[in-house]
Amino acid sequence: MPQQGDIFAMLLVIAAAALWGWLRFNKWLHAPSRVKLPFPEAAPVARTEAVRLLEEAGYEVVCGKMKVPLIVEVDDETMASRMFVDYFARKDRELYVVKVSRRRQPVEWTASGVRDRFLPYGQLFEETHGVLYVDTEEGKVHRIAFDIGEAEPTPGREIS
Repeated sequence: MPQQGDIFAMLLVIAAAALWGWLRFNKWLHAPSRVKLPFPEAAPVARTEAVRLLEEAGYEVVCGKMKVPLIVEVDDETMASRMFVDYFARKDRELYVVKVSRRRQPVEWTASGVRDRFLPYGQLFEETHGVLYVDTEEGKVHRIAFDIGEAEPTPGREIS
């Protein structure tokens, strides 16, 4: 027959485990959804001009093309979309998403142009430190990183 102290200890352990489980579940539930990288280290990559430029700039290309499926919900309509990453490259233990230049998609090199074009890639994967843009026409690798500051209200723009 269990003693009253044994029952109390068992209830205390069950309550602690339930609290721990609830806190972990709540943390998982409210965590931002960013993609974890599924590729194996040092996956083989085709030799291209972009890969050559990355290697000359000191980067190690660790993975090739990747398609990331997205579900977009607008009002009550759900649509499927996707984002394409050209490569992943590493330098000094930092991992980067790589986008290669396209003739039909020139980059507007202003703060808003770079933000609109590359921010989704910079925020998509939790393990990455930014985006590398390989301009094959200029033979240049641009490193793009985003530091998101604290939001502040705009004077004169009140929501009613």
